Amino acid sequence: MISYLQIDKLTKSFGDLVLFEDITFGVAQGQKIGLIAKNGTGKTTLLNIIGGKEDYDSGEVVFRKDLRVGYLEQSPSYPEELTVLQACFHSKNETVRLIAEYEEAMAKEDHSNLEDILTRMDSFKAWDYEQKAKQILGQLKINNFNQKIGELSGGQLKRVALANVLITDPELIILDEPTNHLDITSKEILESALNQYTGTVFFVSHDRYFINQTATRILELTGETVVNYIGNYDYYLEKHDIMTQLYVKPQEISDIQAGKQDDAVNKLDWQAQKAEQARIRKIENSLKKIEDEIAALEEEISAIDEECAKPENAVNSAKLNELAARQQECRERLETCYETWEDLSMQLDGAKDS
Repeated sequence: MISYLQIDKLTKSFGDLVLFEDITFGVAQGQKIGLIAKNGTGKTTLLNIIGGKEDYDSGEVVFRKDLRVGYLEQSPSYPEELTVLQACFHSKNETVRLIAEYEEAMAKEDHSNLEDILTRMDSFKAWDYEQKAKQILGQLKINNFNQKIGELSGGQLKRVALANVLITDPELIILDEPTNHLDITSKEILESALNQYTGTVFFVSHDRYFINQTATRILELTGETVVNYIGNYDYYLEKHDIMTQLYVKPQEISDIQAGKQDDAVNKLDWQAQKAEQARIRKIENSLKKIEDEIAALEEEISAIDEECAKPENAVNSAKLNELAARQQECRERLETCYETWEDLSMQLDGAKDS
């Protein structure tokens, strides 16, 4: 596999506090890597170092030359007065800068550099940028391109920000706590987008269900080092004790074992979270089915009304009786569906609030 990012003997400390020391790992083409760690052990710091936002004491952070990297911040922001589509042109990516350069050149009388700009516009496929933005937004279930940013939910805003990243065709996407403050629908859309994305993903997350659904490899920052797991979160739980004994410094293992009870509780929490997520998804699927049936029944009742109003049926008592009987069946079933819908809605609200 082609190496996209290499971390070599990286060390970071704050005074006497060593977050990590001489850690080494690589990120290769096609991998989807989740970085996990307990709070205070330096995972956000490590992500900031990789993103060029923070310095380090020693070591090397080397990206492949000319690698296209996209970064999804934990709390993206845009001017609230912008529309969703305008926000896609508010980014600082190279294509947007090129479009601005082209518009500036066209506004001048001197077009001496226009040929170079046009060549680059072709190279970056900048002419298709707006259409591509709309396509990706649609795939992320953002369809009102004229909606104001200030009107979006947190989940919708995160999806607009992800669209801005995907538009640039990055080879590597770095994400910081991507599921923070997202509702279940937005989480599922994000999971689907990342699973369909053919590039490389490197993310920090505390959301174990999300990690399990998206990661093909896990890096755990623990005991001042990084332990590598080739698998999802379930695999991590299965191999954690063995890998810790193999790769964590002996003097650090006692500190980890001191937190063993917390780890056991966390494992139970994770199992409970998986079960609860499955229960919520089952309720949501049932709710969707009943909503579809309600819509179909309402449509059929309306169609029967139209049939009854036709002149040829108005004088045909047998046909009217047949239509009336079918409509009564639909109304009775519809009443049952309404009751089921209310019950499922209450279950879903209770599950989300718990």
